[in-house]
Amino acid sequence: MISANQPAPRRRIAPRHRFAALCLALAPLPACAAEDAPPVVETNQKERRIEAAKARLEEMNFKGVVAIAYDGEAPVYAGFGEGAVQGTPDETTLLDSGSITKTFTAAAALKLIDEGKLQTSDRLEKFFPEAPADKAKITVHQILTHSAGLPPAVGEDLDYLPKDEFLKRAFAAPLLFEPGSAYEYSNVGYSLVAAIIETLSGKNYETYIREDLLAGIDATEIGYEAAFDATRSMMTADGETIDEASWGGRSHWALIGNGGMLVTAQDMIAFRRAFAARKLHSNAAVNLGQTPMVREGEGAPTFAGYGMVVDDHPQFGRVYWHNGGNPHFISNWSDFADHGVIIFASSDGVEVNGDMAVEAIAAELLLTPGN
Repeated sequence: MISANQPAPRRRIAPRHRFAALCLALAPLPACAAEDAPPVVETNQKERRIEAAKARLEEMNFKGVVAIAYDGEAPVYAGFGEGAVQGTPDETTLLDSGSITKTFTAAAALKLIDEGKLQTSDRLEKFFPEAPADKAKITVHQILTHSAGLPPAVGEDLDYLPKDEFLKRAFAAPLLFEPGSAYEYSNVGYSLVAAIIETLSGKNYETYIREDLLAGIDATEIGYEAAFDATRSMMTADGETIDEASWGGRSHWALIGNGGMLVTAQDMIAFRRAFAARKLHSNAAVNLGQTPMVREGEGAPTFAGYGMVVDDHPQFGRVYWHNGGNPHFISNWSDFADHGVIIFASSDGVEVNGDMAVEAIAAELLLTPGN
């Protein structure tokens, strides 16, 4: 629990899914085998399925933007509704990635691991001498896998929280359980990792993501203020752009490292492709990040990796994914590794959201009879 003198979050929502809405009567696919090549689907068959997926989203009254990227092929983008400042959103529209921010934070941590500057066994006391006894021994691994016992939040998304106040609240908040003994999704933990990234790099979090993690790939519109352009923002139903609707006007430490980072559909695909292809990290670092490490709660079918969920799905095989959102926007990236396809969706609205869009697209592309 968050202590009584700390504000409880009121804006964040944490949508979770495991493609449960899809037809599970189809014969299950085999579990992931990393050496297996994705199944071959003829180009015209792919095109028909993509068009069927778009039609399904239209029927659902989905509003937002989606991207479909088969291995080795140019991504396909589609926009729905008129929720962007420029009208119908497209691959260049700025979107709220929500908790997908954690995917970038974990990737930045893996880069520092590659550089020998960080170890997953490092404890908070190494970076924060002021850390109290109950938190001093918490490891980076425990934080990245949501097994540190840290609370979900210590501030509200719309109320400005400076770094020093965030750290004060984070270290004062009681732990939910003994570190390493359970799982509890924590925004606080990923903001602590962002603070560690700043300490080790000598740069602010956003600058490190943009100048170091993303160096060498064409993904220039990922970030907070440095990426924001009001003329290309997705908007809420009330006409607010992302900076106002999601940040309360400016980025701050209730969000930094854990939520609210801007992406475009094309940059999200570029990033995930580069990560999976080992263009940003060593092979060992990518394998580490994609390892199923901590079960997401008792009896859960999914596991936490670093900044992603690892899911061995009965129909889809191995899926790496993360989602996130607030009462206005919900985004989801999912890499269907056994099929060689990445799907990204970001919704303007939550009734028919990014999770639902990914589910619907996956059903049309991957569960069609005869696949």
